Amino acid sequence: MRQFFEKCKGFSILFPIFALGATAGLLPLRIWQELERIDPATGFWAQWSEAAQGWTNLHFSESRSIPLLYAGLVALLLFPLLAGIALRKRTVLDLGRRPRRAESIFALLVAATLIVDAAAALRFTADVAVGLREGQYLSGMEYASGGALQYYIRTGTFAAAVESLAALGGAALFAQIAFLDWFPQRKKDPSRLLLLMPLLWVICRILRRFARTISYIRVPDLLLDLLLLICLMLFLLPFAQIFSGINGEGKTSRLLGAGLPAAILALLCFVPRVALRLSGVSPLPQDARVEWCDPALALFIAAFLGGRLFLTKRCTAPAAPQTQTAGEATPKEAEEDLAE
Repeated sequence: MRQFFEKCKGFSILFPIFALGATAGLLPLRIWQELERIDPATGFWAQWSEAAQGWTNLHFSESRSIPLLYAGLVALLLFPLLAGIALRKRTVLDLGRRPRRAESIFALLVAATLIVDAAAALRFTADVAVGLREGQYLSGMEYASGGALQYYIRTGTFAAAVESLAALGGAALFAQIAFLDWFPQRKKDPSRLLLLMPLLWVICRILRRFARTISYIRVPDLLLDLLLLICLMLFLLPFAQIFSGINGEGKTSRLLGAGLPAAILALLCFVPRVALRLSGVSPLPQDARVEWCDPALALFIAAFLGGRLFLTKRCTAPAAPQTQTAGEATPKEAEEDLAE
């Protein structure tokens, strides 16, 4: 395996530079927009008018920050995707058992935040159930005729209940990953059933987030949330396939194409909302709550890609027969050893 890694270069410096550049460019822009260019009440693009003593809506072309944000998002999504496609034959994932301290710590952090998310989803479900029993949302006749179940589905309460269970399963998975990364001598793989829990959790987040009346309220936040959850799904699916050993061949490049945007989008969704809450300009909208699991997932994805993803060097010379000394593995054998 040592000979194989001597023929490889680590996670290409181009991708960390791109990630840092995208974060440094988009994150301050998004924070400034949240404070200065978004109406806190409606979430529309707007600016404060001293003459009207209120927020006035902005057209797309009236502020350079709006097209700049969307151009940055397009680049953020396209570059890792195209790079993953172009480098799919050179991308190698290290599945070897060795201590991975950073990944273990961040996996444990993800597990803790998922427990917090499960508690919040469960509390939301309980509040809706109590409100229904007290007749706050439905009349007694509607409640008796089965309207409660429809209300649970329509308001995302059923999805929140499943989300809480999936979050607990995901917390168990990341706790197991943290344990196996810290103690690699334990020859055990993550549970295949638990590997599905984070994916189910993201799907329930989508259902809960968008299970409400369609409107144009807070469109910028909704767009960022949707992009984040889609990228998380596209990352967690090959993640589960690779570690479960079920149809995981050729999925390594998808981890790069979806993981890098997901990590940056998680910060774009989390940090501006924290800044809005700390600024005291306006209360945080109920449908744009702070998700503490998002930055934890961003840190885990960064540690995972940075510690496990390798790009093999492109061979420029024609292949020639090589002599193999005793105890030395060929590159092909080393690659097979790495895959095991």
